[in-house]
Amino acid sequence: MPPASEDRSAPTGLVWFDPPPRTAERFSREMIVTAAVELADEDVRGEVTMRAVAARVGARTPMSLYRYVGNKDGLVDLMLDEVYGEIVVPEPGDWRACLRELGSSGWEAVQRHPWFARLSFSRPPLGPHALAMYDRSLAALDGLGLDAATRMGFVGTVLGHVLSSGLALLEERAMRERAGLRTDGELTEAVRPYLDRIAREGRHPHFSRWAADPARLEPAPQSFEQVLEWLLDGLERSVNRG
Repeated sequence: MPPASEDRSAPTGLVWFDPPPRTAERFSREMIVTAAVELADEDVRGEVTMRAVAARVGARTPMSLYRYVGNKDGLVDLMLDEVYGEIVVPEPGDWRACLRELGSSGWEAVQRHPWFARLSFSRPPLGPHALAMYDRSLAALDGLGLDAATRMGFVGTVLGHVLSSGLALLEERAMRERAGLRTDGELTEAVRPYLDRIAREGRHPHFSRWAADPARLEPAPQSFEQVLEWLLDGLERSVNRG
């Protein structure tokens, strides 16, 4: 997002208090948010500036966009809520199936928009799509006899897995871009001399034996889906104990 020096507007709080202007101008809040999301998706770190957004939508100056989004935090609010709208929670039924879909669709969303995982910690999730997602998730847990803190804890456990996995994805992509190692094969070859030296020295025999096993990643030992199932297993045991 833009540095503080670029944000010349006064803070107005959450963007949800400020409806977009109803004018006949060629810009709209939706157009600006779409452009910002596209720019964030294109950048390996998910960085966006108001100047870049203005250029994408054809505005002469970034200042002309502030009346639509308030300030840079307002733009982040809108970008985040756009992605929250991509997360699916089914109608209440099987609570475990609902939370599984929450996790799976959330993971699909952060793979499309890895920056979402980083920016989600910077703003409160109070947009209409975010609130609808939380409401449907909590509705799925009705009837289990859980207290309020535990219900939100269940939802937070799944979303925490989504966001931590998204942060790992974002940082790994940035690392690979910096190092110029864009494939697993390139990364493996780059570190092979170091791993060979460790194996010869015998300092970490258990790790070296694992690294030398050609089947060590088949199947992937910690896929998103596998960890999600482990989490759901733990949550189910909590329900059964209760």
